Amino acid sequence: MRAYLCCSLVILTFVWLPGGAALAASVAQTPVPNLLINGDLETPYYAQGAPTRTGPQGWGLWVGAGLPDALPHKDSPQVYSGTVSWHLRQDKGVFTAAGYQQVNGIAPGTALELSAYAWAFACDDTVTRCAIATFPYTQSNTSAGVAVRVGIDPTGGLDPLSEAVQWSAEEAPYDRWQALRVTATAQSDTVTVYLFMRQETGLALNGVYWDAVTLTQVPGAQQTDVPAFTVNPTATTAPSPTPTSTPLAPVPELLNASAGSLCAVIFEDTNANAVRDQGEPSLAGQRLLITGVERADTFTTDEDDDPLCLELPPGSYEVAVIPAEGVGLTGTQAMLVTVWPGRRAEVAFGAAAGYVPPPIPAITEMPAASDEGDPGLVAPPLDATAVVPQQDVPLQDQVYDYSGLIVLALAVAVGGGSALVLLALRRPA
Repeated sequence: MRAYLCCSLVILTFVWLPGGAALAASVAQTPVPNLLINGDLETPYYAQGAPTRTGPQGWGLWVGAGLPDALPHKDSPQVYSGTVSWHLRQDKGVFTAAGYQQVNGIAPGTALELSAYAWAFACDDTVTRCAIATFPYTQSNTSAGVAVRVGIDPTGGLDPLSEAVQWSAEEAPYDRWQALRVTATAQSDTVTVYLFMRQETGLALNGVYWDAVTLTQVPGAQQTDVPAFTVNPTATTAPSPTPTSTPLAPVPELLNASAGSLCAVIFEDTNANAVRDQGEPSLAGQRLLITGVERADTFTTDEDDDPLCLELPPGSYEVAVIPAEGVGLTGTQAMLVTVWPGRRAEVAFGAAAGYVPPPIPAITEMPAASDEGDPGLVAPPLDATAVVPQQDVPLQDQVYDYSGLIVLALAVAVGGGSALVLLALRRPA
């Protein structure tokens, strides 16, 4: 009996240990380093042209349309990792924006993967704020047409509209965290990553949250030589294909221009939906205030201004509407627009005679007192005793989260098994 017990324990130990050792080695394996600064988008946050338009340390903010706020958000479930997420929003207005970061010291030819998590919220009810009783405690109105994506510019440029940017598929992750991923091969020693967001219709409440951003070298990928990009306009035959996963498009000649154009129109929004539908004419007699770093200009529209276009130096400009008496704006009153060399930026404002916009409660994300909860955009607050459905967390993240317990369990099991073997061997016959 003793011999049978000893053999069984020895066989079990040798059968189990290889699998346990492999699991322990996997847990102890060094994670792939994140090449980004502050990939979790944690504090501190710094102003990006306005007190309520901020970006986390290491990140910049590009605004293509609208005038969004950008602030740290600390309420679950809209925090995926760490203590805060990056929240961009513009209530009752559409916006297009992108967070970005340049990464230096990349060897050309390195295969890279960008990963980020995004959450979208849109609601047209300022009373209930689209709250529901079950997780995730909100149910968005999908008519906002929110779309998010992530991208890598393998050349290290700072134009998210460049054709060089490699993009992930667009997603609309209403009321949930959605992983976005894209791969690209570095074409220089600097690459730029983008967190891009846009929407089609401005509802009463709009927002996008970002968190857990990583840029890593693709495991097992070999560095490849990057061919120089050349243009041969006199060639009569197509060149041989070049083996590269991220071919670059020719740079348009217009990018060499020293100025860009900003075009704005104020239209008669007959159905008050803040979107210019077919047949809605422009409105004359409305004032536009265009403010830049070194200039501020005021214009009054007339019937021929559809749209009113200006040639401006590259930079960021705030375009604001001062409606005539008796005219109300159906959408946002101001937008922040970036003018790029050789490109045309367009904005449109809806207005209607006699229109009075409904009041919208102010929403802030100021730190709450220690004995108060921060309502944010979530109602009701999470109950620690409630049963919350498990979010879709990757297996690798689950193993990493419980790595300490796994290693401890392995140690206890190995120690206990060894003790049983020793006791069995020393037990008198």
